[in-house]
Amino acid sequence: MGTSGSGGAGTGQASSAASGGETSVTSGGSGECVTGQTRGEQVAVIGESFIAATHGITQQIEKQAKASGSLAEDERYIDNSVSGTTLANDQIPSQYRKAAENGMIKYVLMDGGGNDCLLRGDGDAALAAAESLFETMAEDNVEKVVYFFYPDPIGNQFASLKTCLDALRPKMKELCDGLTAPKCYWLDLRPTWDGHNDYTQDGIHPTSAGSVATGDAVWETMKANCVAQ
Repeated sequence: MGTSGSGGAGTGQASSAASGGETSVTSGGSGECVTGQTRGEQVAVIGESFIAATHGITQQIEKQAKASGSLAEDERYIDNSVSGTTLANDQIPSQYRKAAENGMIKYVLMDGGGNDCLLRGDGDAALAAAESLFETMAEDNVEKVVYFFYPDPIGNQFASLKTCLDALRPKMKELCDGLTAPKCYWLDLRPTWDGHNDYTQDGIHPTSAGSVATGDAVWETMKANCVAQ
């Protein structure tokens, strides 16, 4: 979440395969999804160093999207995540606005709140900033958001961070679950990371294995809810 280091969603099942951005149909939790209709420039990834330290999470999601025919082989998502940023002070929101300058963003994949807790000890400011950010997304006609929230930090040195995240998590989930424009899908990463201390080396940021597991969990949520398919 700082400047170092690198759920409970259902799973959709492909009814036909595609590659290279060709169209196919996938069944997900919200009905059938038409795949191969999303361009990379329509998907924004925003957040801090949990994503940005190596961008491995985004790379794994893109890998899965290309394998499923949901993203053309020569395209990438817009990953504007930056290490050390917060939701408050307009840092992560500005990442979204930069991505949305071309008016094409339909889907957002994000985390946020970790540095608000780690650096500022202020989860409530993160919540207020997220409310405002989602209002901006609604005005821009963003359709869907996947908000993936952190696993528990490992180590006694992160006790205060864990306390802040534990208080923020249910509030942010309630905000996400209540949204209809854009529709927001909440992913709690604790079940994905449970029992896998190998997913981090510093107690916070994902290793390569942690990035793959996280990216796969996000992709399953995307498939189940027809996000960027």
